[in-house]
Amino acid sequence: MLARGGAMGLQLFRTRAGDLAAALPSVWTALRTYGDAAAMGGKQWHWMVSQGHQINPCNSKLHPAVTEAGIQPEGGEEVAVQVAYTPKSHCFGCGPSHPDGLHLESKRIEQGLEARVSLSSKYCAFPGIVNGGILSTLLDCHGNWTAAIALMDRSCLPKPPLTLTASMLVSYKEPSPPDTELIVRSHVVAVRENQNPGLGKVAVEVDVAVLLPQADGSEKLLVQGTGIFKRLGALRAL
Repeated sequence: MLARGGAMGLQLFRTRAGDLAAALPSVWTALRTYGDAAAMGGKQWHWMVSQGHQINPCNSKLHPAVTEAGIQPEGGEEVAVQVAYTPKSHCFGCGPSHPDGLHLESKRIEQGLEARVSLSSKYCAFPGIVNGGILSTLLDCHGNWTAAIALMDRSCLPKPPLTLTASMLVSYKEPSPPDTELIVRSHVVAVRENQNPGLGKVAVEVDVAVLLPQADGSEKLLVQGTGIFKRLGALRAL
């Protein structure tokens, strides 16, 4: 009796699995196609376009769709990743829609991102010295976006995944002046897959710095940070 019941249950499972596969042929086809495309270098970006996905909304010439697949930007000036991917975000540091935020705008460079910012004197802790918390906010947001863009490029995604800050070590080298153009620059140090179950997903280590341009063309290091950013899973939806 138990053997008969088990056999019937297995047959029911097989039938339902078969029905599901038959009902979703486009899903299986898409997955097979994506796997085949991903094995052929930059051609996965052509496959993404053929499926109707919008790629490279930043119009950056450094997007892998350009550098690996030769798909040129549609035209227009390059825009910041925050504006291109999360225009409705209200994040204080980098949200384009925050009414009184810092409005960080980061653009692609080789292996990272770069932004130009000028911080109002209202963010000063002391006369002529910007508050350290404001500066660390810039590093946090800029590093987070650097990690998200790196993972998007690595996995051939239409949008950056959601990444959260796991840790951030910040060192303040020199006082940062207000109302002065500063450079925020980042580089990806490493992307690490977590091999231990239950301890989170892929993590990205990013170096970030705030720099002050000098008259002779050099740059003075004001703030330096290293962050670990972990992928939460879903694509950013803002």
